[in-house]
Amino acid sequence: MEFIEVKVKTTSEGIEAITGLLMLNNIPNIRIIDDEAVDRFLLDHPLNWDYKEKATEKRQGAEVIFYLQEDEIGRKILAQLEIELTSLLVNIPEIDFGDFSINHGPVNDDDWLHEWKKTYKPFTIGKAIVVRPFWEEYTAKQGETVFTIDPGAVFGTGLHATTQLCIMTLEECKALKDARVLDIGCGSGILSVISLLLGASTATACDIDPGAARCANQNASLNNIDSKRFEVYTGNIFEEDFLQGKKYDIILANIVADVIIGLGDVVKRYLKDDGLFIASGIIDERSGDVLAAYKSNSYSLISEKNLEGWHCLSFSLTK
Repeated sequence: MEFIEVKVKTTSEGIEAITGLLMLNNIPNIRIIDDEAVDRFLLDHPLNWDYKEKATEKRQGAEVIFYLQEDEIGRKILAQLEIELTSLLVNIPEIDFGDFSINHGPVNDDDWLHEWKKTYKPFTIGKAIVVRPFWEEYTAKQGETVFTIDPGAVFGTGLHATTQLCIMTLEECKALKDARVLDIGCGSGILSVISLLLGASTATACDIDPGAARCANQNASLNNIDSKRFEVYTGNIFEEDFLQGKKYDIILANIVADVIIGLGDVVKRYLKDDGLFIASGIIDERSGDVLAAYKSNSYSLISEKNLEGWHCLSFSLTK
């Protein structure tokens, strides 16, 4: 399959605004190359020797990379995104976007996967969740949970801070044992599958993108998840009741603030009375808006995590 690879050159400071805009436009797999982030990664993960040489390289700023299908729809989306991304320079003058530029060109599945293979090595999230691409061998240490992923499809890979926040929250969630989990906007299915690896009994995932089901099921298979424990729906949960009123112990949504705010009543429909809603994809500036919206809609804040300018909020229904 042919894709359009889009590279947005910016600074570390500009990454948050750019990725937030892309997520708001439902752009699935957003890849970030940030020299400062590499340095932070090396400090936090001293045993990841494959990255060591990068610490001595000359710093070149940051890039946000994403992919669109090479067809008429993809080209229309690209044209609109170019306008919106460029407008950030005017609309948010207080942010230094540096030598901002947008470049794009064709790439196919094989080329895309080859680029990932050069830089994508097993890495640890939280205390003991290891994410590894399927081509890398890894022997789990005692207490570790290993999630195997195929990043060849254009969806989430676990590298983004919003995904890591969700995974860290799940790792600490005592209620996950034998829980029924719903993942809204599942993408690659990384959160759903990791939930199952951590002890959930079943996981249901949904996404408006029809390609998500194929990708999520493939990743479930790579992790030897029994198909009876995992199901994926394609559809808009705001408009369709494909879940037929089922109730869940834990609901996940790693999307963007505006969509999360709109999900309040939807989550109520599917969350058990003593259930937990975990929401991520919220930038610093919008965490207060999300918190206020859910408190006014009969939710109580249970926990909050933040990482690199992003927030993950966990709520329960107020009794």
